[in-house]
Amino acid sequence: MKISDSKIFRRMPGWGTCVAGLSTVVLLIRMQRFYAGSDLAIFAASCALELLLLDLTTRLALRLHGVPLRGLGLALPLFGGCIYMAQLYSIWISGGLIPPIAFANQEVVGLIAFDGIYALLATFLVAFIGYACLVRTAPNAPLSRGALVGGMLVLAAGYAAVLAAQPLARGIVVARGEAPVSSFLRSAATYAGMNGRAQLSAAELIEARAEFSRRAVYQQGFPEELTRALPHRPNVLVIFTEGMSARWMDTYGSVHPGVTPNLDRLADGSLVFRNYYNHTAATFRGLRGQLTSGHQEVDGYNQEGTGIGQRDVSNDVTAISRISIPEVLRAQGYRSIFFLSQQEYLNKMIETLGFDRVLGRDYLYDHYLRGTSASDRPKYLSDSELFDTLLTELEAQPDDQPFFAAAYNFQTHAFLDGEEPYGNGDNRLLNRFHTYDRDVGRLLDRFMASRLHENTLLVFTADHSTFPSPNAVRADDRVEGYFVDTIPLLMYWKGAEHRMIDVAGKNSLDLAPSLISLLGVKKAHNLFLGCTFFEQCALDRVSNIGVEYILTDGDGSYSEYYVPPSQKKRYEESKRAIERYKSMDLVIDAR
Repeated sequence: MKISDSKIFRRMPGWGTCVAGLSTVVLLIRMQRFYAGSDLAIFAASCALELLLLDLTTRLALRLHGVPLRGLGLALPLFGGCIYMAQLYSIWISGGLIPPIAFANQEVVGLIAFDGIYALLATFLVAFIGYACLVRTAPNAPLSRGALVGGMLVLAAGYAAVLAAQPLARGIVVARGEAPVSSFLRSAATYAGMNGRAQLSAAELIEARAEFSRRAVYQQGFPEELTRALPHRPNVLVIFTEGMSARWMDTYGSVHPGVTPNLDRLADGSLVFRNYYNHTAATFRGLRGQLTSGHQEVDGYNQEGTGIGQRDVSNDVTAISRISIPEVLRAQGYRSIFFLSQQEYLNKMIETLGFDRVLGRDYLYDHYLRGTSASDRPKYLSDSELFDTLLTELEAQPDDQPFFAAAYNFQTHAFLDGEEPYGNGDNRLLNRFHTYDRDVGRLLDRFMASRLHENTLLVFTADHSTFPSPNAVRADDRVEGYFVDTIPLLMYWKGAEHRMIDVAGKNSLDLAPSLISLLGVKKAHNLFLGCTFFEQCALDRVSNIGVEYILTDGDGSYSEYYVPPSQKKRYEESKRAIERYKSMDLVIDAR
């Protein structure tokens, strides 16, 4: 007797369902360490409902007559199953289901090797298709079509009840009410819905611009005792470290001594800013936001011109121009360069910020790493390669013209490991920052020995804080469950005196005005929301990522529910002002 003819075969779940179910059990066992039993049970029930619905849909599709119709019917559960498996993998590596923000980071996803998801999806696809091919010749299952449809309706009603108050996925934890397939669809719908957000009319744009327009960059700059040894019209080099929270450095009280000895050595001779937070995430928002001291509605650019996806933006003009650091400094005779380890979309975004040159993987690899052809180029430059080529390029700059240079590395991205293990090497996060620090040490040794040391302000900071993945929480259980944390900020020049400056919860909106104030440039038209670290402004203690707002102060950070009553009014006023500022983020396609 054929296996497909047996009663056991006809009654057992589809092979794809079995693969998904077994993967779910393995994941639930891992999640036990992080979740209360009741929350885990609700998530398990949601997963079971989705798997049952997918399995019944598969069985119903297999009853359809004709290969084309049957194939069309199977496409729905096949697609749903692939989403389900991808969501399980997301929880495994990040702690949560895929959030809307992930759809805007397609470029980074393409550069990181997520080998696990390919193996997981391949296993599911083989099992699903194999079962479908075998069962098509099997006798009809005991349940009638009516019974299948009725069962699906009952399950769907229960499923709807479970998801009635489903929260939006945050990508950090699995909240009560989330389920793999439905959460993915909601995230995708939220992301797509951003395209249709109402934009301001021309008159409203003018009014909003006037509301945020400023004629001065700052009122109160750095105290003179802190800047006595700063050269006149110094060069500036800012290193934006991908996803680095301050908590990994001994300088900021790391619970893991020795992760960043070279950065800590630099900090010993620098101005060090503590209780300083990222104002947004992820990279597109973080870099653009710090260079323009502002928030933005969207990440990159897309065909509709709303700026959420990513495409070539060389012919786009923003409706409301956000003046940037290099544009302010150009009037002072500064040339500007931005260095990146990668190519394409992020580079195009940086090009819209007024840099004279944006040097990415292609230029740096072809000019300095002796690539013989385009096919030899790696997906991205290592941090060591980025720093070496950066210094070679800057050392060749003319002595009679100061430069503003910035760089953004790649190898500290979430989910990557490091070549240089920290301790026993069991935490990827600590490994990658320890490896990064090794490469920073080589950069510092060369910088200190070069002519650049005599007249260059060197700044180390981050594009945003570390994504609060399970590895981050395992490394430091003080990590909060949102994408806002303290980030490092070190300012070094030859002769600088070491000072620890507590900015009491200010955020990275203040980087642009503070850097420009160090160079003595006070007058410039701008739309900066931040101010210097030595003056007070209204919006530099509330961070924003999508619809989430986090209040920060000298004692910590607070999600909306935990905002102290005494600060609630300021928090709400800041939210409204930031939303109005972001509403100016319109892109016009000039082609």
